[in-house]
Amino acid sequence: MLINQIIKKNNIITDGNLPDSAVLTEKLANVIYANYETLGDRFSIHIKDLCHQLGISNQTRNHLRLKDSINILKQPMELRNFNDKDGNRVKWYVGSFLLRAKVMEDTSDYVNIQLDEELIHGMKQHKTYTMIDISISNQFKTKYGITIWQMYLRYKNAPRDNISKDITYQMFSIDELNKKFGTKYKYNSDIKKCIDRGLKEIKKITDKDISVKWQKDFNKFGFFWQKEKVQPKYKTDLHEFISHIRKNHINEFLIDVKIDGTVCSVAVNPKGRLYDMHQIVTIPANKSKKIWDYMFENQNKITCLGQTKMSF
Repeated sequence: MLINQIIKKNNIITDGNLPDSAVLTEKLANVIYANYETLGDRFSIHIKDLCHQLGISNQTRNHLRLKDSINILKQPMELRNFNDKDGNRVKWYVGSFLLRAKVMEDTSDYVNIQLDEELIHGMKQHKTYTMIDISISNQFKTKYGITIWQMYLRYKNAPRDNISKDITYQMFSIDELNKKFGTKYKYNSDIKKCIDRGLKEIKKITDKDISVKWQKDFNKFGFFWQKEKVQPKYKTDLHEFISHIRKNHINEFLIDVKIDGTVCSVAVNPKGRLYDMHQIVTIPANKSKKIWDYMFENQNKITCLGQTKMSF
């Protein structure tokens, strides 16, 4: 069973604290959320498919680990800042990620999942999200790494006052980090060891540098990092790319391609159609889509977008 590798994890879940933050439990929450995006709040999944989605082997020992993680996801957890069914503002809510999970006697290879109804209601009207890549999530081996990484994704471009516009940060108290990590440390020197372990793992997996420093004036840890540069929409969306070219680069050289063995210097006319600038080749409609797709996937080869021209 295929799932979306990039999930839009609702921040009600991202901000919630699992009662026992084990690394497999964090991964499982992301995978279940990916299934929820596709299948809804009630679904049945083969246990071997669940193992595959988590990137773990389909073995009995992992089935037992999954059962333990499912039990954790069924335990109470805090959710924040949404409206209940009666329209009342909820500051915090004690519920669970899962309403229930069960395995039937006659279909023992499948687990039936149902998410918490109040949770779903909150998510539908709390429309802020954290984008999480399942393939990266599954690489983490420590709960500290995956927890800090998800925190970073949540706040990675948050605007902050009195700091360089290229840098941002987020602060947490020891109590807040204990809730996120599922730990009970009393001193910043002790929990700092866990933080350092997590930051080292993040660097290894994602090559992202996150700095941490105890902020004495606030009695909190400050996590600092460089903001990601936001790419224009045309960089990641084909339709936006086509619109951008048709609007901003009429009659400009775009790229060289070969059509039936002849080199064609592609441009777009005022009507939005591709043509050969040297009028040697006629670009038929059935070739245009392939050329648009190729240009979108190879934007670094398009001179007018500011990169160096390359022919193929």
